[in-house]
Amino acid sequence: MKTNNFKTAIVALIAATTGIQAVNAQQSVADNRRERILQVLDQSRPNEYVPAGFFLHFENKLGRKAVEDHKAFYKATNMDFVKVFYEIAVPKIDIQSGKDWEKVPVYSEEFFAPQVAVIEDLAREFGKEAFILPTVYSPLALAHQTLGRGKDFKKLIEEDPKAFGQAIKNLSLSIENYLRSARKHGADGFYVSSQGGDGNTISPKIWKEQIRPWDKHVSEVANEIGLINILHICDYGTPYKNAEALYEYADYPASIINVPLKFSDGSTLNLKEAQKRFGRPIFGGLERLGVISKGTLEEAKAEVDKVLKDAAPNFILGADCTVPGDTDWEKLRAVIDYAHTWRQTHK
Repeated sequence: MKTNNFKTAIVALIAATTGIQAVNAQQSVADNRRERILQVLDQSRPNEYVPAGFFLHFENKLGRKAVEDHKAFYKATNMDFVKVFYEIAVPKIDIQSGKDWEKVPVYSEEFFAPQVAVIEDLAREFGKEAFILPTVYSPLALAHQTLGRGKDFKKLIEEDPKAFGQAIKNLSLSIENYLRSARKHGADGFYVSSQGGDGNTISPKIWKEQIRPWDKHVSEVANEIGLINILHICDYGTPYKNAEALYEYADYPASIINVPLKFSDGSTLNLKEAQKRFGRPIFGGLERLGVISKGTLEEAKAEVDKVLKDAAPNFILGADCTVPGDTDWEKLRAVIDYAHTWRQTHK
């Protein structure tokens, strides 16, 4: 079955599953996915079941169609939590000089209402069986949205670092409003993205003094209000130099760490070492642009074999970031199912 036909069939199936049938389906797995994720957090004993999940952006960003896309993907792939994509952008602001960063406001909970509505619908549908974990963009990512394309981000930061720092603070407080609203409307926790590795843009001094405290603040709020959180150390655009650069985030509170796998110095991540250094389970293991998106199913399974053989016993299989939108859902389902029973079949 082709991917598009598979998606259409799944969407139709979910749309038809209403009323008592949906309630019964939820009750039958109510203690599965949530409990299995919690078991991974208990590092005192190895887990026989390997949770897994992959993410991709959908064509429909907000509204009812976005909810249906999320539902279809979750059901089709059999992944172990519901990851809700963040798709609402802050407005562009006319920033001509560094001082103009002072124009960036704090956005209220109401601003994020369209995104929270998607979370609420998915929590109503799946909250009893799986953790609902919305994506949270970093304040630095929102600063990029604020400026828009075509301007010299680095120059405008360095013209007035304190004004930029105030903008980062306001954007972080905006994200806090989003977190608290999402939690009130059904989010169990969050997939928090941190972007501090953009060494071509951010000087170490500006990162340390103006950005990091407010980047960390997002994780602190998520930790305060959420049941479970994933810290995604994002290297989109600029890779980190080596694994040591990742451990700067070891003091960020989070339940699970999602990490890059390759570094600019040519080295690769040792998953067991990373789990030991962070003191928390690792989520990932596969490259988003590797065999999971481009290879055959057998190639993907062979890569899973390598990852799970080398990973710590308490581990969640996934990718280092979002997989391409045209990735085959059927292949993702097959890989996830393969991971679920891997420890039973590879003793």
